[in-house]
Amino acid sequence: MKTTEFIIMILYIGFCIFLAFYTQRKISSSASGTDEYYVAGRRIGLAVNSIAILAALGSGGSFMAGIGTNFKLGLPTLAWMTVASICGFALASILVAKPLRNSGKYTVTEFLTERYNSRFIQVMVPIILIIGSGIYLMSQMKAGGLIASYITGLSYEWGLVIIALVFILYVSLGGMLAVTWTNVLQGALMILLILLIVIGGLVNAGQGPISFFASTTKEYEHLGKLGVALPLAAGIGAFVSWFTAPSVIPHLVMRVFTAKDVYSARLSMNIGMLIYGTLMFTSLIVILPFVPELGADTLKNTASDMWLLLIANKFFGPFIMGIITAGIMAAVMSTTDALLLACSASFAYDLYGKVINTKASQKQLLRAATISTWVIGILVMLITLKPHPFLIVLYTAAVGFMASGLFPPMVLGIWWKRANTIGASVSMVVGSVLFMILFLGFDMPYNTEILIALPVSMLTMLVVSSLTEKPSEETIAKMEQYHTGII
Repeated sequence: MKTTEFIIMILYIGFCIFLAFYTQRKISSSASGTDEYYVAGRRIGLAVNSIAILAALGSGGSFMAGIGTNFKLGLPTLAWMTVASICGFALASILVAKPLRNSGKYTVTEFLTERYNSRFIQVMVPIILIIGSGIYLMSQMKAGGLIASYITGLSYEWGLVIIALVFILYVSLGGMLAVTWTNVLQGALMILLILLIVIGGLVNAGQGPISFFASTTKEYEHLGKLGVALPLAAGIGAFVSWFTAPSVIPHLVMRVFTAKDVYSARLSMNIGMLIYGTLMFTSLIVILPFVPELGADTLKNTASDMWLLLIANKFFGPFIMGIITAGIMAAVMSTTDALLLACSASFAYDLYGKVINTKASQKQLLRAATISTWVIGILVMLITLKPHPFLIVLYTAAVGFMASGLFPPMVLGIWWKRANTIGASVSMVVGSVLFMILFLGFDMPYNTEILIALPVSMLTMLVVSSLTEKPSEETIAKMEQYHTGII
């Protein structure tokens, strides 16, 4: 066991659990407990929401697995993903942030259900979100299991079980209020993590970071050439996935619902994303050249998702490594808690409260949220015992699945008056089912399924809506109110 690192990690996790218990008491005693649990009272300001968005996006895949995945699969594809995320947040701030915030809703499902006035959509959207968020959640739990194993010396499986139970505990207690407060701490830790690793890399490089990076990419040709490690289509698919994802994936969209106003919602998305992009590119240039120095045996016998920790261990002693592992765990936890909360909201609020038991009290809704968090979290934990080899590929597939089913109904539903219930329903089914068939049934290059599923879903939405009955004037008027903010 790495004793110093273990103590620092326990202190950090203990503080997160303390916040969860504190916020649970606040929620229980509040007359607006559901509002506090799902959208943190809709009073989160610009600075806090920007850091929370950074924390929700900065996952175990990006901060922990990014270096190893880049080295194995090449820089172009992963660089496209980061650029696409930056562009995607700008797109979401223009296309969806204002109507979503003005709607006063808690979830993506609630918004789309009102837009299309459909019981089918009320059920279909949570199913898509639970499946997609569950796949995304697998990558985060794998990262948490690897870190716990690294610190404690236990097997990956035991590390996964321990850390997953911690994740589930504090999300089930505190909801979005706890998630927001811990996200601020987690965002700060992620920034500190990158700064420490970058400083360590600069000190140990022996030459300028740019020349060191250039010499490494020259020696390992697959790093800098498009289409060597992965085909061109994989890069395009990764770009499309992350360009469309911020407009629909629930753990990011939910941050829009928490913002105190439209201006804050829009600006915080862009600020959080710019900080994230800067951190990712800086750490990549400085740290990636150190990968070959780990040695051929280590690179062959150790999961690539662990390489960043092994590099950092060469730079620092136990105390700094404790801070770094806490920072990586913060990246994992910040995405995990948001995803668990999104899954919980999809089941407890959207399915249980709106379909199964429409007369549920606030207490019943919060109890359903707690139970669903535990059930979904444990199921995902069990599946993650046999994880995918690349965290980034796994969670990009998750966002591709959700975007294929939800991006056309969401964006066209906001901006195209002709979009109707039948078109949205068929589009959701076609996009999500086709993506899953391609992902599970065909041996396609990583992340290329969306290049077929999303265009087919979009075309289906356009054609079916054009050939069927127009939406009601009342529905169109409601969407116009969300655009203007006059409700």
